[in-house]
Amino acid sequence: MESTLEEKLVKKTQSFSRWQTIVMAYQTLGVVYGDLGTSSLYVFSPTNITHPDEDDILGIFSLIFWGLTLIGLIKYTFIVLQADDHGEGGTFAVYSLLCRHLNLSQASSNHQFDEYPLAHPPKGTVQQFARNLLERNRSVQKFLIIFVMVGTSMVIGDGVLNPAISVLSAIQGIQSKNPQMSTDFVVFISTMILIMLFLMQKYGTSKVGFMFSPIMVAWFLLTGIVGAYNIFVYYPKVLKGLSPLYLFHFFGKSQRLGWTMFGAVFLSLTGLEAMFADLGHFNKGSIQLGFTAVVYPALVITYAGQAAYLIKHPEDISDAFYKSTPKALFWPMFIVSTLASIVTSQGMITATFSIIRQSVALDCFPPVKIVHTSKVQEGQIYSPEVNYSLMVVCLAILLGFRSQENIGNAYGVVVIWVMLMTTFLVALVMIVIWNTHFLLVLSFLMVFGFMEGVFMIAAMDKLSKGGWVPFGISALLLVIMLSWYHGRQKKHKYELENKVSVDTLNAFLSTARIYRPCHNPPLSFLFFDLNTKLYLYSLDELLNIVRE
Repeated sequence: MESTLEEKLVKKTQSFSRWQTIVMAYQTLGVVYGDLGTSSLYVFSPTNITHPDEDDILGIFSLIFWGLTLIGLIKYTFIVLQADDHGEGGTFAVYSLLCRHLNLSQASSNHQFDEYPLAHPPKGTVQQFARNLLERNRSVQKFLIIFVMVGTSMVIGDGVLNPAISVLSAIQGIQSKNPQMSTDFVVFISTMILIMLFLMQKYGTSKVGFMFSPIMVAWFLLTGIVGAYNIFVYYPKVLKGLSPLYLFHFFGKSQRLGWTMFGAVFLSLTGLEAMFADLGHFNKGSIQLGFTAVVYPALVITYAGQAAYLIKHPEDISDAFYKSTPKALFWPMFIVSTLASIVTSQGMITATFSIIRQSVALDCFPPVKIVHTSKVQEGQIYSPEVNYSLMVVCLAILLGFRSQENIGNAYGVVVIWVMLMTTFLVALVMIVIWNTHFLLVLSFLMVFGFMEGVFMIAAMDKLSKGGWVPFGISALLLVIMLSWYHGRQKKHKYELENKVSVDTLNAFLSTARIYRPCHNPPLSFLFFDLNTKLYLYSLDELLNIVRE
């Protein structure tokens, strides 16, 4: 029996060997996890606690740990990554997946989503209600596509701040050793690094990944060693902060200050959305392996080490990373952190390429040039227009804010909205495609929706401190996407209303009003004149007419 198209596609997405998955997991360290891995450079800095005591530090560490565990490990690694569309990830990929299983009239006018048979859930179930609501209500369909566009524009709007804050955070480490160094010099060096980073994108994800992955391996290894050292030397009992009791005790004690901590500590989670958006460049197994085997344990040890140091030296909280680094390792750490900060930007850059490609495929963004950089992995792409546009915006942000603290106040405000949108979209997939039990879907929404909702509300405090910038960039992108989508829908509607049926075309061709200037042309073109006469010209005759 011949395999169906769906089976072939599934086999295609599962065709990677174990060794290929391990190699790609190694590459993910240099592409996907840069932002998440280097968050330890600046997470404790914007907490703004004047005189933190042991309970404050343990509470912050507990908040970071449970955020990484619940949102990073459980939600993204083991749940969200399953909602891929033929290996592609991101908000538009989830929408495309829904289009393949549902009859949505507001779907792309340029593609047919008929690869899966439309299922019919049992009557009277939540699944049937949700399916009927999506398929029969055009207002809900319009809301869904706009909802996805908003999420996509926000990913890019917040992501353009990532290269600037990462590079600037690392370079500012020089000032901790030499306070006399001017900010202008730091900004100049950061600008040069960003320009080189964007110029390297044309070599493709695979080559960039192999080039950057050794840096991130050294980064995770070095920060893990320093973290373990700080735990052993300063406060071995810091791991008791893994208990959520310290988190609840911290908020009960701090109240208003604890609420502010949500917005600051969220910086430790900002790279999680890139795991899903970069899925098309690798595969699920490689991203899961990279996070669970390397990234997650290294981050927990690193943050625990910083917390252990700060318990003994609370006055250094504004520069916790470099202050907690032993003096003998300062310059090696500085060099590795500078190189790692360059890698940090890679995740959102490649994610933006994938997101724009998906948007173009669904008629939600103007066409851009897409270059496939791999013969094996279709999702590894590069777009020159998108790349250089990102470079201009990143440089403008760097020159405008000029400090890690200022960019940190603006960064992360928008991406939490995207995480919350992803939660709702995946919950929708769980209901109408996976047929997950309603109580499990409700639990998923309550746990992650509540956590991300609290993070989102707390981050709103940053709006007046620069948080409006990513919102402004997102709004501009949303206007472009909505305008293009509206125009394409109008064009598609016009073509449907004015198309000529096959019978009408055959009847027209059978009339005597057709003139054939040539016989048996090798290549022919059809043209209508003002009298609606149909002419059939060969390529040579057409070229002669153009020359005349």
